[in-house]
This record gives sequence, structure tokens and C-alpha cells, in this order.
Amino acid sequence: MKIKILSTIILFSCGIFLLSTLESWMHKAHNTKEAIIEQSASKAFLLLQKSGYIFTNNNKLKCASCHHNTLTAMAAGIARQKGIAPIDSFTVSRIAAMEGDIVGVCNPNLINQFLPISFAIPYLLLGLDAEKYPANMSTDVSVDYIMGQAKQDGSFLAESGRAPLEAGDIHLTAMAIRSIQLYAPAAKKQQVNELVTRTRQWLEKKQTDQQQELAFQLLGLQWCGSNTNYKIKIAKKLRSMQNEDGGWSQLPTMKSDAYATGQTLYALYESGMEKSGDAVYQKGLNYLLKTQDEEGAWFVATRSFPIQPFIDSDFPPYDDNQFISATASNWAVMALLNALPDKK
Repeated sequence: MKIKILSTIILFSCGIFLLSTLESWMHKAHNTKEAIIEQSASKAFLLLQKSGYIFTNNNKLKCASCHHNTLTAMAAGIARQKGIAPIDSFTVSRIAAMEGDIVGVCNPNLINQFLPISFAIPYLLLGLDAEKYPANMSTDVSVDYIMGQAKQDGSFLAESGRAPLEAGDIHLTAMAIRSIQLYAPAAKKQQVNELVTRTRQWLEKKQTDQQQELAFQLLGLQWCGSNTNYKIKIAKKLRSMQNEDGGWSQLPTMKSDAYATGQTLYALYESGMEKSGDAVYQKGLNYLLKTQDEEGAWFVATRSFPIQPFIDSDFPPYDDNQFISATASNWAVMALLNALPDKK
């Protein structure tokens, strides 16, 4: 009897030891993965900040861009939550460039100052919000301009001039409605609520099989407060499009890249449809980690026809693929940062 009791005690103790060892090993492995993700994101984020600064200073108008500035501002907003501080001088330059863009076209003494580039103002307002930029007359005028572009059904018509960054009605609709929500003055509350309702209903009915459109349909549904069942359907479509290598493709005829992968992971996470520890998200993270180059960037080849003079921002690959590669790297950084725990 004593032998049985002793054997039971020994087995029980061994079990506790093994469980403790396993838990310790899993915790250590998790911390190691977090350290790798943080290192990868930090390296790319520093490169993007510097590149954005150079881009602004190398163009005559000192204007901001979506690929080098507004998306980097959005990444900076997440980075702060994760305890990764942006560099102050780069932040000041980034905000000044974005502010300069909206102030320059919102002069109440002039007319017809807005460029017919539908994506510019929504992306600028999302970038400014990420930098905690306060609402003012220029943001009020910007919101008025965006709301004036809304169609009766609550959608917005994209120019689709430069794919993929300026392509897709769902893409623009989601960005436009979000920028309105962030900066609309209180006096427009009823108008905004009515527009959000129409936009939500339009997004819920819309059918698409395009990666970027699905990603922004999911984000738009989240921002408009849509029913979870609608988001589940879109998220299921996006998951089914994940390639064997863990990444996503912009088009079915293309290979996986950081633009589509980072953007999709961001949408799945922000909508609450995926947690960073879930298998789909982890597979996507692994793709991003293994495809980042030594300098911290992700290369994506451009597929749009250039409509403005090339501006060198000293961003890998140091040629006319810089703009889309910087955009892709920003989406990748945001996806990586969302996999890290918040820090006070």
C-alpha cells in the first residue's frame, strides 16, 4: 500500500514538473517570436520614417503622399501603442506635410482647389487622426468635400487611375466613410449618421472577389457597425484566398506579396475576425518575416502607369518600384505591430 502511495506521489510530481517545463518552454518560445516580430517591425518602421522624410523634402511642394506619409502615420499610431516610439523629427515633418496638403486646398478665399484625386483626402485624414491631429477649419472643409462626393446609395466612385493604391469603389468608400466619422463636426451628426447607414447597407449588399476590395469591405463593415454575420462571410472569403506560402495575392494571376498580405491581416485583425495568435494570422506573419529584405523593406513591383514625376526617397529597391514597395512595407509593419502586446 505504501509503495502504491509513493508511486502515485512520484508520478504526480513528475507530471507537475513536465507541465511546468512545457509551460516555461512555450512561454519562452512565444517571447522569442514576439522579439523577432518587434525587431522586424522596428527595422522597417525606421526605414519608412526616414524614407517619408526624404520623399517630402525631395518634392518641390513638400507635400505628403499616401505611400510614404499617411500610411506611415497610421503605422506610427499602432507603434506607440506597442511601446515603439517614432522619431520626433520625422513625426513633425510627416504631420507638417499632411497638414500642408489639406490647408493648401482648403483656403476659404479660393475655389476649385481640391485636386480630383478621390483617395487623397480620406488617406490624409486617417493619417492625421493616427497622429492625434486636432479638428480645425481645414478638416471641416475636407469633410464637406468628401461628403459632397458621396453617391445617393452611400458609395463613393474611385478613379481607379493607379492600381492598387487608387483603385476600387469599396476601397474608397470604406476610407471615405471612416475619415468622415473621425473628423465630422458635431453640427453634421445627423447627416453623418444617415450617410453611414446608407454606406453600411451598400457595403452589406456588395459582391466582390478582389482581395483589396474584400479587405476594405470588411473594414468598412466594421467602421459602419455592421452585423457580425456580414463580417464573418467576408472574412471567410479572405481566409480562403490565403496561399500555401501563407501570403495573399493582389490578383489571382499574381504571386503572394506584402501589400496584399499585410493589408488582409490588418483588415482581419481590426475587424475582430482574427486574433494575432490564430493559425491564419500566424501563417501570414511567417510569410512576412521570411520575405523581408536585409534592409527592412518588402519589394513589390509596380503595375500602374506613372502620372507624376518620379521622386526618389532612397527606399529599397531604389528605383521606380519605391512607391508601391513603401506602401506594402507599411501594411506589413501594421500587421506585424498588431501581433505585439500593448504597452503602457
